Amino acid sequence: MSRSSNTELRRKQIVQGLMAIMAEDGYDGATIPLIAKAAGLTPGLIHYHFNNKQSILIALIDHLNDSVQKRFLELTKKNDGAEQLRAFIQAYVGLGKGSDARAVACWIAIGAEAVRQPEVRTAYQRVTKIQLNILEEICARALSDAGRPIKQKREIALGIICAIEGAYRLLVSAPELIVPGFAVRTITKMAFGLISDAAVSNRNKGTS
Repeated sequence: MSRSSNTELRRKQIVQGLMAIMAEDGYDGATIPLIAKAAGLTPGLIHYHFNNKQSILIALIDHLNDSVQKRFLELTKKNDGAEQLRAFIQAYVGLGKGSDARAVACWIAIGAEAVRQPEVRTAYQRVTKIQLNILEEICARALSDAGRPIKQKREIALGIICAIEGAYRLLVSAPELIVPGFAVRTITKMAFGLISDAAVSNRNKGTS
C-alpha cells in the first residue's frame, strides 16, 4: 500500500471514529482519545493526520455529503426528473438500504456547530449549496419533463431542503413521533405539490 493510500485510509478511519462518537455523545463529547479508540488508532496518529478536532469535523461534513450523493446515484434508475426527485428524497431521508441513523444525528450536531464556529459554517454552507444546486437541477428537469415553466425551481428546491432538515430534527430528537416511511411519503407529496402549484400559479398569471 502506498503512503498516500495509507494516509487516506487512516483519515477515513478517524472521520468514521468521530462520526461514531458524535452520534452518541455530540461534538463536545467527542474527545481525541475517544475518537482514537473508536477508530482503532492512537491519539498520536489522530494529531498526525489532523491539526485539531475541528478539522476532523470539516472532513466529516464532506464524508457525509459524499455518502448521501453515492446513495442518491445508486437509487437513481432513470434520467427522468420525477424519478430523480423521488430518488433524491429517498436518499436523504429514507430509512431503507444504505441509510445510516448516525449520519443524521451527526448532521444535526454539525448544524449546531455551524452556528458556533465560522469555519464549520463555511463548510456546512458549501455542502448545502452543492446539495441545493443538484436538487434545483432535478426540479427544473421534473418541471420541464411535465411541460411546465421552471421559474420557481430554486424556491421549490429550497422548500424541499427545509422539509428534509426538519425531518432530520424529528428523527433525532423525537423518533417516537415518526411513523416509518412518513418523511419520504410526506416530503415527496409536498415536492410534487409545489411543482404542480407552480404550474397553476404561472397559468393564472398568464390569464389575469
